[in-house]
Amino acid sequence: MAKTNQLSGRFWGIVVIIGIVVVCVSGLLSFGSVFKQAAERSDNIVGFAKSQSLIYDSFNDSVAMTSQVLALENATQLARNIAYGADSVDQAGLEQMARQLGISNAFVLTADGQLVGSYSNNDVTFQMVQQEVTDDVALEVIDHTNKVYGTRIAFDDGSYIDVGCAARIDEPGIVVAGYYTSEAFSDRYLLSLQNMLAGYDVRDSGDIVVESDGLAVAANMITDQMSGEIQLDPVDAQVVQDIKARCSLGKTTLLLSGSKLYIASVDKARDYYVFTFLPVSACLGDVVGFTSVVVALYCIFVVVFALFRRRSEHEHLHELVQQEREYADRLAKSAHQAQSANRAKTEFLQRMSHDIRTPINGIRGMVEVANAYDGDLAKQRECRQKIWTASGILSELVNEVLDMSKLESGEVKLDLQPTNLVEVVEEVCQIMERQAQQLGVTISCDRSGIVHPVVMASSLHLKRLIMNIASNAVKYNKPGGAVRVTCTEHAYEGGAATYRFVIADTGIGMSSEFQERMFDPFSREQQKNAEHATGTGLGTVIAKQLAELMGGDIAYESRLGEGTTCIITLPLAIDLEASSTQLDHRAHSQATLEGLSILLAEDNDLNREIAEFVLTEAGAKVTCADDGLEALSVFEQADVGTFDLILMDIMMPNMDGYEATRAIRSLPREDAQAIPIVAMSANAFTEDQVRCREAGMDGHLAKPIDSGKLIDALAKISAAKKK
Repeated sequence: MAKTNQLSGRFWGIVVIIGIVVVCVSGLLSFGSVFKQAAERSDNIVGFAKSQSLIYDSFNDSVAMTSQVLALENATQLARNIAYGADSVDQAGLEQMARQLGISNAFVLTADGQLVGSYSNNDVTFQMVQQEVTDDVALEVIDHTNKVYGTRIAFDDGSYIDVGCAARIDEPGIVVAGYYTSEAFSDRYLLSLQNMLAGYDVRDSGDIVVESDGLAVAANMITDQMSGEIQLDPVDAQVVQDIKARCSLGKTTLLLSGSKLYIASVDKARDYYVFTFLPVSACLGDVVGFTSVVVALYCIFVVVFALFRRRSEHEHLHELVQQEREYADRLAKSAHQAQSANRAKTEFLQRMSHDIRTPINGIRGMVEVANAYDGDLAKQRECRQKIWTASGILSELVNEVLDMSKLESGEVKLDLQPTNLVEVVEEVCQIMERQAQQLGVTISCDRSGIVHPVVMASSLHLKRLIMNIASNAVKYNKPGGAVRVTCTEHAYEGGAATYRFVIADTGIGMSSEFQERMFDPFSREQQKNAEHATGTGLGTVIAKQLAELMGGDIAYESRLGEGTTCIITLPLAIDLEASSTQLDHRAHSQATLEGLSILLAEDNDLNREIAEFVLTEAGAKVTCADDGLEALSVFEQADVGTFDLILMDIMMPNMDGYEATRAIRSLPREDAQAIPIVAMSANAFTEDQVRCREAGMDGHLAKPIDSGKLIDALAKISAAKKK
């Protein structure tokens, strides 16, 4: 619960932090949008001012030109009218002609610029225009009658007059016609800029000020002043001054003026400067509105996510509870299995203690009996035979435990070699015959169903598989019972066939309860009529794992008190080029090592003494070495051909058998490659045999050494090398 509360607090802490980030980011994005809009608005205003000023300038230039053209045309016409009436140059005549032509002023001058007559319907007098109309340029029209002269004369009050000058026709002199524009009408251009800004609302566009020559001539915040110089509010005037001082043309920036922050810009439109500024506070409404919408959406998302998370947590909690229940069930099951395994191991250790101590006790007891009957040869033979039998039982127990350890670790590797199934089945039957005879059991062998006898298989493991089952069939049989071993070939196709090995006995059988756990390690059914049988409870387990390792399976059919039938099914590749051969059962008795010189490398004194005795008895001459390094030295110092065979132990000090073999094979001697080297080691697994071949050895014999097998194997290897 505390962990859940901690996670919940952490979750809401993250939600708050993300919320703050969302508010800040949305506010910045909103303000950025407002700032961008202000910049675009400023650009639009300046662009509009530029285009409008061009239009207004063009319009006013056109108006001025039109006024001056009319003045020139009316001056020419006034000269014609004067030429048609000599007394028309007086004020009355000029007034009449001025009214007819629609001009506001008329002046008649002599050739030297003296006033002859004048008319004016306004305050403009001849003295106000005398300088311009008596200028040499203006008087040139007298000498060039086709020439006219026009100009605009501006006055201090802001009014102006457009005048045209033409030569008199009746006599030398000039005629001046004028159009007067008062101060009120002369401000139309400035009124157009002010009217242009009238469409920009201060609330939307901010404040806009247009200046010319340092004076404000238009502003959108002015509504009651339509002409003349505009007087800005002191705050606005200060903002304009700050913009001039700190802002660059054409750029929109944030400006702090007084205590307010503005979005301000300045740009130039022809002869005018356009200033725009908008208080940031006026934009906060949009920023707050946008941020509020984003926060509202975020809150909705958080609520939906929290509901979904709560639902997910509920489902996850339910899954955790379910997983805890399943885990508790598995734990209880594992504990039960562990307890069962521990009980099985305890029983195994108890049985092993009994089964191992029994043959050891027998061996030591028979030695004491033999010592007591030192002169009785018959008793000595009997004791030796019993010692041999007890040591065989002890060897079998050790082999089964080691095999099981190898299988469980996954270190067993199959060494596929051409293997004759007929020989394998016969060899198993021959080995079991002696044990069967001692128990009063008959064993028979049928291999007539084998069509292709030579297959690619691991001979050692195949024998072990069949031997384990056949040994149980003999061991758990009845006096006078029978065991039948049958091998048949099925489903031959594509260079491979399925072989079925059937081991059937008429023994004590197995109960249905035991059959359910018969493949559990260390399991062994206790029956009164099988109390004499010894074993580890690993034979069937090893057999099953070997069968599966070879790609096959194993099945049992058994009835308590009636017997058991075991069916082993194995798919094996056929060696079609190999020929079937039969075992020479007399090889052990006929084999001899007479005349062979053997180099024996063995570090154990007892094993060396036994091997030397067996080899010497078989007729061989034996030279001993205490380790691999000494064996290498002895061989290297001996003459070529001194030794016919090397019998090499594997586990030795200074230099082991593998290193010694490789060193001997690398010597620059004629016999270094040809001499047979046979391993004699307690390392009896397939991978050990493979390592021996890789090191350059010709054979492998497993300890404890059977003298007959030793002699037979050495004789065959020696004969094969000689050929």
